[in-house]
Amino acid sequence: MQLGVEDRMPYWAIFDESMWSLSDYRRCMCLEEPEHEMEEGSELNAWKIYVKDDVLIVFELDVSEEETDELLAVYLASFQRASMENLLSEMGKANNLPTFRTNLSADR
Repeated sequence: MQLGVEDRMPYWAIFDESMWSLSDYRRCMCLEEPEHEMEEGSELNAWKIYVKDDVLIVFELDVSEEETDELLAVYLASFQRASMENLLSEMGKANNLPTFRTNLSADR
């Protein structure tokens, strides 16, 4: 059986409206440990990148002239459906979780 392109696409979720602060997301996802963080490498430092339980987590930061950690969006991606579902389920325990879009509900 040959897999089509759609079978190799990652599962994703995007938070980009009515967002929390970076520290709120990190606390909710238990990203306080430094072993989850990856080096970003660009001069702008526009991203905070983490990997946890097979889920890539990317925080897009506003890189205006002021030094702030204001978020523009949060992206989650994983080729492991269960890993993505587990992370979103854990996050869903927060009573004020921001709305997000995902492809998890797409029929497979």
